[in-house]
Amino acid sequence: MLATIFIVLFCGAIGAYIRHEARESRRPWLATAALAAVFLALTLLKPPGQELFGILWAVTGGLAAGSLLYGIIAPKRR
Repeated sequence: MLATIFIVLFCGAIGAYIRHEARESRRPWLATAALAAVFLALTLLKPPGQELFGILWAVTGGLAAGSLLYGIIAPKRR
């Protein structure tokens, strides 16, 4: 359980970095949308009892959450 929390937090930091690097592009929200789409697909397609899907679900969820939080917080800091 603790390892899962650390994985999600670490991936959240990576997701925030991905969104930070995408800020120079014309559509930085597209990075968040792509990560959220992968997370949603894994959520809907996950067969019960599959650990690999669970790990990928946690990783993409962390990436999407970090990217979303950075997208919400960053414009208010300017």
